[in-house]
Amino acid sequence: MPHRHTPALANPLIGIYFGIFGASLGAIVVLLLIFEQLGVTDRALKAAMAFGSTALFAAIGAGAYTGRMREFVNAGRRVPAFYNGLSLTVAAFGGAGLTGFAGAMFLVGFDMLFLGLGIVAGLTVMVMLIAPFLRKFGAPTVPSYLGLRFDSGPVRLAAASVAVVPLMLVLMAEIKLAVLALAWLTPMSGGSATVFVVGVIVATIVPGGIRSLSWSSAAQALTLLVAVVVPAAIAAVIETNLPFGQLSHGPVMRAVARAEAAQDIPLPIAGLLTFDLPGSGLQVITGRYGTTFGTIGPLAFVLATLSVLVGIAGSPGLLARSVTTPTVFDTRKSIGWAVVLVALLITTFSAIAVFQRHYLMTEIAGQPTGSPPRAVQLLIELGHAAIEPRQAKIAPTSLLIERDATLVAMPVLLGLPRVVTSLVAVGILAAALAAAATSLAQLGLILAEDVINAPGGWRASDLQRLMTCRASIALLAIAAGVAAALASGDPLVLVLHALAFSGSTLFPVLVLSIWWKRLSALGALAGLAAGFGAAVAAVTAADVAGVGLPAVLAPVAAAPCAVAAAMIVSSLSPVPGRHVLEIVRDMRIPGGETVHDRELRQARQRSGLGT
Repeated sequence: MPHRHTPALANPLIGIYFGIFGASLGAIVVLLLIFEQLGVTDRALKAAMAFGSTALFAAIGAGAYTGRMREFVNAGRRVPAFYNGLSLTVAAFGGAGLTGFAGAMFLVGFDMLFLGLGIVAGLTVMVMLIAPFLRKFGAPTVPSYLGLRFDSGPVRLAAASVAVVPLMLVLMAEIKLAVLALAWLTPMSGGSATVFVVGVIVATIVPGGIRSLSWSSAAQALTLLVAVVVPAAIAAVIETNLPFGQLSHGPVMRAVARAEAAQDIPLPIAGLLTFDLPGSGLQVITGRYGTTFGTIGPLAFVLATLSVLVGIAGSPGLLARSVTTPTVFDTRKSIGWAVVLVALLITTFSAIAVFQRHYLMTEIAGQPTGSPPRAVQLLIELGHAAIEPRQAKIAPTSLLIERDATLVAMPVLLGLPRVVTSLVAVGILAAALAAAATSLAQLGLILAEDVINAPGGWRASDLQRLMTCRASIALLAIAAGVAAALASGDPLVLVLHALAFSGSTLFPVLVLSIWWKRLSALGALAGLAAGFGAAVAAVTAADVAGVGLPAVLAPVAAAPCAVAAAMIVSSLSPVPGRHVLEIVRDMRIPGGETVHDRELRQARQRSGLGT
């Protein structure tokens, strides 16, 4: 009897479940607002917000427990487009990306738009060139796809080795950012906070794997949107009398420009390849908000946007989300939702930065340094701000703001309830947990499926594969927690380095593997090796020796090297076999059974193990 393929259907009650989650989160916020009015201490309110929200996330992950391997590795391909788009949004930005982007927007202005433009363009390129074809292929990881696409174990192992680097960098960055957000909410020490964060991530994804990740990250994305958009709407009402700050902050920006000119804010001019982002600590405003190319040069801005583009489009963590939807069409829709939500966050961060600058120029500047406004005093007590004491009055260039805390600083400056400030911190924590869980889940699947079980994974039982995946995730979580605690570095820089590596190595080979049938296994190996080697050389030269292009721009040099090596070696090697060419042909047909499932089923039938 021929195999019949029908798309998996999502749970019809999923909307009710997320309605319950939203009601629970709203109840926590309202209850804590009541407690705040009753005089409950700030420390107790923050702890309740932190532990209550993380308990909800862990409960969702545990509630999605599964004993079926198909559900564990790809959520049964039953995640609706909108919910998958939520997961893509929070994983694309992550806690490190959104705090770094929002903080740098406030400090340096429009120059930071390279990151937002790169993410949107990267998702667009992903949906056009890669993601729908990976969904039709159906492999749970990028190395699994490349190994089966070329019918080569060495390619699978090489791709696994390459994919580990960006995934681990993102995981470390998000754990560090989650620990920072937890420090804003609780008095936990750094070591205790790291253990707590790792424990929450493991408890969230180990029970159900990608199934647990899909639903918990969708809930965390909703938390992030509420935590960012609602305070921004309140700020917009205060500043413009309209709740849509994304559309109404233009007049305020013009007022900010006039105030900056009146107060002699500097107008720096960067060189063509200058790339100077503000650090993660206390930073001062370095230029006017509406001017461009003050800290990032014109050529560097274009190259950085392209580097983020290829890094996002080739990200192994994000691409793995494309196989969890019911159909290829749903994959396209999910990335469309992600583009819309990312654009919403970008415009919201821009509005927040403008409102904060306006408050700084009109309410804080000119106040005596010895007796700043109460909101500034509170930020100083929290460690989010400082004032240079050399001047008698506060100037915009004498107030230092912690870059990663600018989102948390907004409700403090506006005098909003303390629970709102805690809600923003919880949104940042949720984004960091979601992005970390996405990377950890992929690392665990790569170690279990592409390294340990790769030689004969089709022979192993589902129980053996599940045990291997769960053990791999737990062990890698511990290793990542230790690495994040010991390693120093800016979380935003770690994320940008991760994008540089994925854009330099995986993106060129993935695009060629889909759109050029002639690419051979030897060519794929050469492309991976050349791209990774060139990226390592570029990053090392920039970070250690201080020569060459900035490390973020590594794909500009490394990706062409990968393409050239892959094409040259493929042209000199034998033409791929008929079976491989048929796989490429089938991958380009949207409907029907996935290639991965068909190959696995046929391998088991040939061995007598059944389907």
